[in-house]
Amino acid sequence: MSAKRINSSNGDTSYGNHVLLSIIRLAAQEISGVEAVCGRGVRCSVHGDVIDADVYIEVNSEVSCSDIAYKVQDNIKKNVETTTDFKMGVININVISVRITKH
Repeated sequence: MSAKRINSSNGDTSYGNHVLLSIIRLAAQEISGVEAVCGRGVRCSVHGDVIDADVYIEVNSEVSCSDIAYKVQDNIKKNVETTTDFKMGVININVISVRITKH
């Protein structure tokens, strides 16, 4: 499946679904405190020029889950909107596990 965004001034631009998933996954992994994108990983659906995403992450036990979720949402939005012609709609961050770190 490929997502297509039409840009009338430059012609058509098509993004493979795997490209969008990779951008979202990498944006999530860039945030300090995210140990892994795991479980179901990343799912996204495209509605016109808007992408909705579900991201499943594992976080470090020394961070606030709500703070990390907000940072991941913000980073995904910035990365997708600067590297593609799409806008982000709903971004659901699902913390599915916490990795305990030993001192």
